Amino acid sequence: MLRSEVILMITVVVPCFTCQLHAVNMEFRRDAIIRPGDVYDIVSVYDTAPDTSTVNMFGGSVKRVQSYDSSIVNIHDGQVWGSIIARDFSTVSIHGGSLHLEYVAVSGLGALNIYGGDVRIGNSPNFSDSSSVNIYGYGFDYDGVRVLRGFLSDDAPFLMSECYPSDYAHLNVIVIPEPTTIVLLGFATILVRKRGQ
Repeated sequence: MLRSEVILMITVVVPCFTCQLHAVNMEFRRDAIIRPGDVYDIVSVYDTAPDTSTVNMFGGSVKRVQSYDSSIVNIHDGQVWGSIIARDFSTVSIHGGSLHLEYVAVSGLGALNIYGGDVRIGNSPNFSDSSSVNIYGYGFDYDGVRVLRGFLSDDAPFLMSECYPSDYAHLNVIVIPEPTTIVLLGFATILVRKRGQ
């Protein structure tokens, strides 16, 4: 009796462990959603002319995101733990999630917009002269040699640990007011209005 229970438990548990080991590569050629529980190795997003493909990520786990043509990738939540590559005229926008990236490349007229999320970029990025890399936040500090850190617009910390001066020259760091500053401005506006009356 005990032996049959052990064998039954092994046959039930083993398939659950193997299902996450088999991440698949996925090509999207039309609008799609990556949901919680989805696990992909490489996600490639292409256009199907004349339409633009948009992929929204609301969860799941992806090792590499690569966009081509004029496609759009919006990352709202989930995990990207390898690399992001934006080519041609494509755009990748990061609004949230956990992104611990080994490699980031933006080439052609591609664009990368970083608004929020836990974003950490490890190795030296690769940006072409015609690409656009926009980081929205506050409290940014660049040591002039390698490290760029600050806070994104959602107050999450941002770190690019291999940002050499040639890489930094390609970044558009858009400073937005800290949340505390906005609150103080609001109070100041109210006081000025009351004084004027």
